[in-house]
Amino acid sequence: MGLGRVGLPTAALFAKAGAKVTGVDVMREVVEETNAGKCRLKDEPGLAQIIRETVKAGTLRATLTPEGPVSSADFVVMCVPTPVDETKSPDYSSIDKVSHTVGRFLKRGSVVIVESTVGPGIVEEMVLPILESESGQKGGEDFGLASCPERSDPGNIVKNMSSVPRIVGGYDAVSTVLVAALYESAFGVKTIKVSDPKTANAVKLTENLFRDVNIALANEFALLYEKLGVDAIEVINACATKYNFMPHYPGAGVGGPCLPSNSYYLISEGVRAGNIPYIIRLAREINDRMPDHVVELVGEALNEAGRTIRESRIAILGVAYKPNVKDVQLTPVERVFSRLKEMGAQVQLYDPMFKGERVFGLLVRDKLEDAVRNADCIVVGTAHNEFKNLDLRRLSKIAKKGAAFVDARNVVTAAGAVQAGFAFRGVGRRPR
Repeated sequence: MGLGRVGLPTAALFAKAGAKVTGVDVMREVVEETNAGKCRLKDEPGLAQIIRETVKAGTLRATLTPEGPVSSADFVVMCVPTPVDETKSPDYSSIDKVSHTVGRFLKRGSVVIVESTVGPGIVEEMVLPILESESGQKGGEDFGLASCPERSDPGNIVKNMSSVPRIVGGYDAVSTVLVAALYESAFGVKTIKVSDPKTANAVKLTENLFRDVNIALANEFALLYEKLGVDAIEVINACATKYNFMPHYPGAGVGGPCLPSNSYYLISEGVRAGNIPYIIRLAREINDRMPDHVVELVGEALNEAGRTIRESRIAILGVAYKPNVKDVQLTPVERVFSRLKEMGAQVQLYDPMFKGERVFGLLVRDKLEDAVRNADCIVVGTAHNEFKNLDLRRLSKIAKKGAAFVDARNVVTAAGAVQAGFAFRGVGRRPR
C-alpha cells in the first residue's frame, strides 16, 4: 500500500525474491509507469533494472484499486507517508485512510505490516482498532499485525534493504515470527525481534533522533565557535581521532521525510504521556533555525564584499535535502531561498538532479556556469558530489569580481575560497 520512496523499492525487492506482488497507489501516473516497467526514482541505483525485470516476469504489477489485491494477500505492507502539519503535529491521515481500506477487504489469516514511521503506540491504538472495526475480525487471532519500520537511506535503499537488519515487533508472537521469516527469506537480512509494534517504532525514532540531536549539537558548536573565531570543522575532525567520539557536522539544517518530522512524533507521544522530551524539542528548534543563520552568513559575506542582499544576484548550488538524491522534501534550502527572495535578492538555482525543472517555482539552470555568471554571491546548499571539486578560481572569474562565497555544507576549504578572491563564510568556519 503506497509506491513512494520506500514502497516502490519494497515491492520490487519482494517481487525479485519470487513473491507475487501488487503495488497499490492513489497516483495514476505512478501505477502506469510501474506497469510499463519504468522507474521514476532515478537516484536509486539498481532499482530500475529490478522493476523492469520483475514487471516483465509478471511478479510485480501496480493498480489503483485495492480491493482485489488486499482481499487475496497473505501479507499487506503499509508504506504511506506520515508527515507533520503546519503546527508540527504528526499527520497520520494517510495511515488512518489506508487502515480503513485494508480493514474493509482484509482476508482472514492475513498479516498486516506497518513500514511507515509512526509514534510508539500508533499501531496498537490507531491501526489495530480500525482494522478490527472494518473487518469484524480480531487482531492476533483472525489476522496478524506487526511493525517493521523501514531503515533505509534514500539513494541507497536497494543496498540497505539487503544489508541492514530489520526490526520486527508483532502485536502477537506468531506475527513476529511470520514477518521476521518473510524479511529474512525475501531480503536475506538479519531480523531483530522486539516485544511489540510500540517498541519497534521506538527503535526507529530513537536511531533517527540520535542523529538529529547530534547534528543540533554540532550546529550549536558551529554557532558558538564562529563567534569565538574557532573553526568548528577543524575541531570536529580533530575530535574524531579519539576512539569514543562520533563525528557529526554542522550545516544549513536537516531535511527529508524523516529527521525533521520524527522528532514531533515522539514529542507528541511524550506530551500525551506527561513527559516532554526537552532535549529533542530543543534540538529540533536549533536545526530549524540553521537556514536563517545561512542567510545571516550571506549578509556578512556580501557586506565584506561591499554589497547588500537587496538586488544582489545570488546563485544557490544544490536544492535537494541531501547529497545525490532527487528530493526536496522539507529541504532547508527552500527556507534560504525564500528568505533571500523576501530580502530583495535575485536568486538563481543549479542542482544536477533537477536540471531544467522548476523547484520553488523557479527554473533550475542546466549548467552551473549559467547560475554563477555575474553572481554577487555563491551559496552551496547541498553537498552533491559535483560540488566537492569546485574550481574556485574559475568560478571567481565567472562571478562578479570580489564576489562572496557561503559554504553551508563544508565542501570547500576556507583558505581555497579566500585565495580564489572570494569573501568567504561557512557554517562553523572562519575565513583564513
